[in-house]
Amino acid sequence: MLMAAVSVQAAPTVTAIDANDSSAAVVVNGQPTQNSALDINDTLSAQLQPSNKALSTANQELLSRNAQLQRQVNDLQTQVNVLVYESKGQLFLYGAFTVLISLLVGIFISWLVFVRRERW
Repeated sequence: MLMAAVSVQAAPTVTAIDANDSSAAVVVNGQPTQNSALDINDTLSAQLQPSNKALSTANQELLSRNAQLQRQVNDLQTQVNVLVYESKGQLFLYGAFTVLISLLVGIFISWLVFVRRERW
């Protein structure tokens, strides 16, 4: 319990600062720091903001990647269509062979029946 109280007291407290106020002071543990003026160029967001050139380069890379992926999607869609049509064609051929074999078997069976009748 004592450690929790000590660690809470040791944590620095920072108050909110208006970015437009150049005379705002940073307050740590209730005391103003030596640098009373906060320069907007030294803020973390200003340091991490990418340049226009970097944004343009990243945009061009993403556009080229998007075009590449779109081509892959189109190629895969074409392959799917080809496989579907081949599958339908195979089913049609299986059906045609089944009808042909059934017709031949029917003719053969009827020939056997009529030829044997003549022998009776």
